[in-house]
Amino acid sequence: MRDNYNRDIDYVRISLTEKCNLKCIYCMPEGYVPRGEEEITREDVNKILVTLASMGIKKVRFTGGEPLVRNDIVDIIKDTKKIPGIKDIAITTNAVLLDKKIYDLKEAGLTRINISLDSLKPETFKNITGGNVEGILNGIKKAVELGIFVKLNMLPIKGYNDNEIEDFINLTKDMPIDVRFIELMPMGPAKDFRGIKSDDIKDIIVKMGKDYTEIENEGTGPAILFKLEGHKGRVGFISPMSHKFCHLCNRIRITSDKKLKTCLHNLGEVDLGPFINDSDALKEVLNQGILKKYEKHTLDTDNISKSGREMVRIGG
Repeated sequence: MRDNYNRDIDYVRISLTEKCNLKCIYCMPEGYVPRGEEEITREDVNKILVTLASMGIKKVRFTGGEPLVRNDIVDIIKDTKKIPGIKDIAITTNAVLLDKKIYDLKEAGLTRINISLDSLKPETFKNITGGNVEGILNGIKKAVELGIFVKLNMLPIKGYNDNEIEDFINLTKDMPIDVRFIELMPMGPAKDFRGIKSDDIKDIIVKMGKDYTEIENEGTGPAILFKLEGHKGRVGFISPMSHKFCHLCNRIRITSDKKLKTCLHNLGEVDLGPFINDSDALKEVLNQGILKKYEKHTLDTDNISKSGREMVRIGG
């Protein structure tokens, strides 16, 4: 399945809810109230994925909000595992509930986990998210022990957690995980904070006296990966601001209110709700929406996202 710019679209991110059990300062707007009345159902998810798989989608990532607050998340993953053509099932989570659910998720068919973790220090973590970090670290440890591939996503913010960059790099010394530094994008509340550019973090690695080598990213994501000498894990960079990667974009998004969104940072949504129970009509509307996928975002020129939604209302 290709868009009008000849990009092979084989990856979907589905937001299961706008609800979240943390309140990250760069993500959740002041006075935020999640909209749950039209939340996508387990049956809706399955119908959409069956249709997308028939069109060439191979990889699924469930996001939110926080997907683990869904009581039926394990059943949704079990359903997805049964769909012909789906090769990879992942979630993006803040991992607050991971410690309790990791075994069932693994049994259901989960293959990968992206964990958003912006501080290892209890006080800093609480300042950024309003939550506690201790249980999250336990969940990460269990996931690694179970052989699930773990990626830690850290969003460095000046004046908040930029003094922990070395600590996150050092996590890869003894753990076979990817630690990825993501550049802050100016959307929603995040526009009021200052991020750290990827090149500046590479300078930190050099100052640490670490030899690092760029390695091939065996996946299809935008991360640039590096292996540090003597480290079991890897360090990666996702750089939408300083190193635009729109030409590599292979994904679409489905929001928790059943809208197709083909670009994170541009307007344009297609309501899938009226078509979910008609597979032929659903396939046609998805195909037409994908053909209209934007060529690129304009963050680098406008310095603001045109998404029309905050991140929590789209899905990470």
